[in-house]
Amino acid sequence: MSSTPQIVKPYTYFSKIYSHLMSSVDYKYWAKYLIEIHDTIGSKKDIALELAAGNCEISSYLKKQFAKLYVSDLSFEMLKNNKKCKNKICCNMINLPFKNKFDFIYSTFDSINYLNDETQLSLFFNNISNHLSENGHLVFDVSLKHNSLKHLKKLNRKGKYKNISFEQISKFDEETLIHSNLIRIKLKDGSWVEELHKQKIYDFYYYFEVIESNDLYVSECFDAFDFKDGNRDSDRIQFIVKRKN
Repeated sequence: MSSTPQIVKPYTYFSKIYSHLMSSVDYKYWAKYLIEIHDTIGSKKDIALELAAGNCEISSYLKKQFAKLYVSDLSFEMLKNNKKCKNKICCNMINLPFKNKFDFIYSTFDSINYLNDETQLSLFFNNISNHLSENGHLVFDVSLKHNSLKHLKKLNRKGKYKNISFEQISKFDEETLIHSNLIRIKLKDGSWVEELHKQKIYDFYYYFEVIESNDLYVSECFDAFDFKDGNRDSDRIQFIVKRKN
């Protein structure tokens, strides 16, 4: 069989590799930070929704924090492979299918950066505005330019996991502000498959602009994993957003 790379998506292989690449993430620490935030602004009676839940590791720590927790992701395969959480919905975060509203909506690991243009980003916040309860909160983090430059070298890596060889090629274009990650997998039969992920690194101040334009406002803006004020030189920003009432 030819070893010429093909652009296909065997989700089972990719979900395993992504879980492996994310194995260094301290989900418990990340969840603890979100719990601290929710304890300050929310209630145990809250109905919550996680966006871009992926492998649902964060939610496995948070599900007892709320009266009810829904988890969502664009990847059916990622949700199917998770057995820790119930109430799983496969959907796009810019077109949420829910009729009900949520008291606490959150997203982690710079998933918002995957909205690659201003139109998508605006649609996202418009959707959130329509799905937040009157006193609800949107909590999400984003990666800024400094974070891409800082971690670029270590994101270029090769390895092997469960007899599957893989390679990650990471690039950051300082003109377009697109951070791309190409994951290449060599299967047992010698064939290659690959998947390209692109993240848009928006300017710090642009988030305030697009949020405000969609009947929302920034309640808090922290340096991620801390409660100090964030700024455009931060690596990662934690936003807390509310509806304009």
